[in-house]
Amino acid sequence: MDYSKLIRFHKEKGADATIAVLDVPIEEASRFGIMNTDEDQRITEFEEKPAHPKSTNASMGIYVFGRKVLEEYLERDDRDDNSSNDFGKNVIPAMLADHKNMYAYHFDGYWKDVGTISSLWEANMDLLGDKPELDLSDESWRIFARHSASAPQFVGARAQVENSYITEGCEIYGTVKNSVVGPGVRVMHGAVVEDSVLMGDATVQPGAVIRYTILDTGVTVGAGAMVGADRASGASITVVGEDVTIDSGAT
Repeated sequence: MDYSKLIRFHKEKGADATIAVLDVPIEEASRFGIMNTDEDQRITEFEEKPAHPKSTNASMGIYVFGRKVLEEYLERDDRDDNSSNDFGKNVIPAMLADHKNMYAYHFDGYWKDVGTISSLWEANMDLLGDKPELDLSDESWRIFARHSASAPQFVGARAQVENSYITEGCEIYGTVKNSVVGPGVRVMHGAVVEDSVLMGDATVQPGAVIRYTILDTGVTVGAGAMVGADRASGASITVVGEDVTIDSGAT
């Protein structure tokens, strides 16, 4: 998102608060905070994860506030011992109750909520392909993040890598297809990784097979182990937690 456009909208409206929203399918709207608005996009009602949403304007959790207004409501909220100290549950409803000037800014670019396992997997898959939905190499916008200062990726002479994102510090000797591989991951000889997300410092030992799986950081998959199932089978995504070791030959 180009925040300068959001801030410009906020100033043009003379708003006390502006909340970025995204139009979502009605069947998914109950997962989000929903902003109901009038024709001028002024927010008239806020519903936190409603069972029967009145609109599909999902809050993106991106806000612009006037400084004095924000300070006033944060201080008030801090004095309330019964408050959860949450923007969606407390601060925004309090501002609406006081009829503050609040507007919804509609965003139509790329955005992904990663509050579910499937959406986390999908967000990673959006990095792949000749024309990825989320193109990290797009020079028109930059992402500033911490750099691990790792060595470059190493892909062995007999390795096979297809439609995958291989991060710095990785060593790939086996087969990686349609996957995102985090920093410091090692995929050894004869190992196969397909339709998966491998986070930092995971090790896939020789002959292991990983399909349709998310591995957290520090996971070790033993030689010959089988993790996950073919995506085409209709199986759910397999998730392996941080620093877990899967024994050799396990399925």
